[in-house]
Amino acid sequence: MSSLRAWITAGRFFAAPWIAVNTLLGIKLAGFDLNAWLLSFAIVFSILLSAHYMNAWRDWIRGIDSLEEGSKAKPYTAASQLIPRGEFTVGEAKAATIGWLLIAIGLFILFAPKRIDTIALLLLGIFVATTYHDLFKPKGLGEVALFLGHGFGACTFAYSMVKPVTLEALAAGAILGMWAGILYTIDQWMDLETDFAKRVKNYAYLIARANMKLSTFYYFAVSTIITIHFGFVLMGFLPTSTLKTILLLPLYHFTGVLLDYHFEKGVMMALLGMWLYPILMAI
Repeated sequence: MSSLRAWITAGRFFAAPWIAVNTLLGIKLAGFDLNAWLLSFAIVFSILLSAHYMNAWRDWIRGIDSLEEGSKAKPYTAASQLIPRGEFTVGEAKAATIGWLLIAIGLFILFAPKRIDTIALLLLGIFVATTYHDLFKPKGLGEVALFLGHGFGACTFAYSMVKPVTLEALAAGAILGMWAGILYTIDQWMDLETDFAKRVKNYAYLIARANMKLSTFYYFAVSTIITIHFGFVLMGFLPTSTLKTILLLPLYHFTGVLLDYHFEKGVMMALLGMWLYPILMAI
């Protein structure tokens, strides 16, 4: 049996606060309900954990993660090296994948409202979690998977736990989905050498080929999100109160500088900026 540390690292439990705030925004927009928030968080996070455990063994089987040339250890996780180093096993990863999926489905069957939108969003989450490794990732579409799962799906699913999905829920989910996509691109920046060898031509690869600074991409992406956010407010999809997020602009400017000159600190600041965005939208 692997250590508790290995289980936690392989599951990437550090993502819990991210899912908590993304589901919080959905619940807050729909009409805050503590039980609905806890339920939506438990279901979404369980599906996410299953995806993380599946990623651990699928990357090992496909040869992406290895002791010599695997994905580089990030400043917030070293999960890619657990199986290559023998600290975690493929069998344990498979068992965790199935176990967390069953927990998510069980919670939904027992406690969640059963409507077309709630069922569709649950199936969307399961589809993304189980196909990311063999469909989205090999095709360089990881940002699409993160958009659908971590951001859009998490927020809209939480909203649906209180009332049927509306344009408000879709708009908020789209904004958080774009944030998820941005952070995925930044995350993949450290894997460029590995992914070049494997010919995984993701967005990080394309940015590097274009000789674009990572900060340039980050500033453009953040500006796009904020512009779209303003558009959603002007069209009446989101309340004006959600625009408190402009208070984060100085943080985003500083983050871009760090991404170019002190990458690991820049990643942590980017994570903080993404985490604070739905909080300011919700309060």
